[in-house]
Amino acid sequence: MRFDPYTIKTLISKHGQTTTFVSRTAEGTYDPATGSNSAGTTTSYTVTGYFYNYALEEIDGNDIIRGDRKLLLSTIDTSGAAIPEPSTGDSFTGVGDTVVVMYTSKIFSGNQVMCYVCQVRE
Repeated sequence: MRFDPYTIKTLISKHGQTTTFVSRTAEGTYDPATGSNSAGTTTSYTVTGYFYNYALEEIDGNDIIRGDRKLLLSTIDTSGAAIPEPSTGDSFTGVGDTVVVMYTSKIFSGNQVMCYVCQVRE
């Protein structure tokens, strides 16, 4: 699917869903004495994003599997503050399920990031 700046803003603002973006800000650590991991830290953001499905010809069974979706995400949260770029392992909740980010790319307008496109998986 091709996007221009107007289409991006329209899809997100008129057809997007509010979700909670949970960004891992620090990894947990492994304690060899106990054999367990500490939880690490996260930061949550309320964001609006537009979910859509991959085309059948994009599903290769390896990198993109059946059930994966794309998430078109604004670079700002619902309060207007900038959000960090979603990373592999970050999650989105509140749209009937929790999905995890597998990969993120960016769409630019000139040298400004217009939005993030995340491959997400349940």
